[in-house]
Amino acid sequence: MKDSDWIILNELYKEPNLTKVSEKLYYSQPSLTKIIQNIEEEFDTRILLRSSKGVKFTVEGEYLAKRAKEYLKFMEETKNKMKSFKYETRGRLNLGSSYTYSKYFLPDILYNYSKDNNVNFNIVTKQSEDLFRDIHNLDGAFIHGKYDGNIENILVDIEKAYILSKGKIELEDLKNMPMINYSTNNKTKEILNNWWYQNFNCEPTNQIFSGYVDVAWQLVNRNLGYVCCFLSENFINDYGLCMTPMLDENGEQLTRETYFIYSKTQDKSNIFEDFLEYLKTRVIGR
Repeated sequence: MKDSDWIILNELYKEPNLTKVSEKLYYSQPSLTKIIQNIEEEFDTRILLRSSKGVKFTVEGEYLAKRAKEYLKFMEETKNKMKSFKYETRGRLNLGSSYTYSKYFLPDILYNYSKDNNVNFNIVTKQSEDLFRDIHNLDGAFIHGKYDGNIENILVDIEKAYILSKGKIELEDLKNMPMINYSTNNKTKEILNNWWYQNFNCEPTNQIFSGYVDVAWQLVNRNLGYVCCFLSENFINDYGLCMTPMLDENGEQLTRETYFIYSKTQDKSNIFEDFLEYLKTRVIGR
């Protein structure tokens, strides 16, 4: 039997009149009669008797009508409960993230996950090495660079290194141009510093400290210098800056990896396991 069959039985029991029920449920009377006949065939029994006053349920029909009421109540309660899961807070995820990842990537990840999961988030934004040290206080963290320890590393993204400048430049020009620095983790600093000293035998000129990399881009746009940084494939060049790839001694572009890390020994909640599966299938796998 279909849900619509149970609804018909329930309505007929409340209003034992084929004409009125067919109008209420938008059936033609012949169609409603045919449905009743199909139910009787399915259970191999008579459930309705016609009379001048309408229809009367047989003993078997009374039983089916009672079960119809119970079934419809069960389905309504089940549907309401399933809907409520969307609005019940399942718990909290404590996540760490580097500044750039928090600003440009994390909001979309959390938004898309929250559409199907009502979870509270607590976000800690620090440098990657600090997040690595504090991982025992977090469910997981998005960091730049790979760290060794009692942690799991899941590769999330690979960024490429560029020199951003207001106009086109030659590498030799950099020695006489102000370098704009910004806060970043030690592993990123090491990669960029190594590149500099592989190409030049002098210190960068007139270094400017901007605080954050996006502030550095604004300063470059004002033609105050250049910045060396790592950019994701979906980087939006709002200022139309010139992007010169940073190559190593083999002619390969420098890269930086972003990982999602979590402790190997810490107990994992069901919420975290679900979030981890979401990352693997919906974020990393896309």
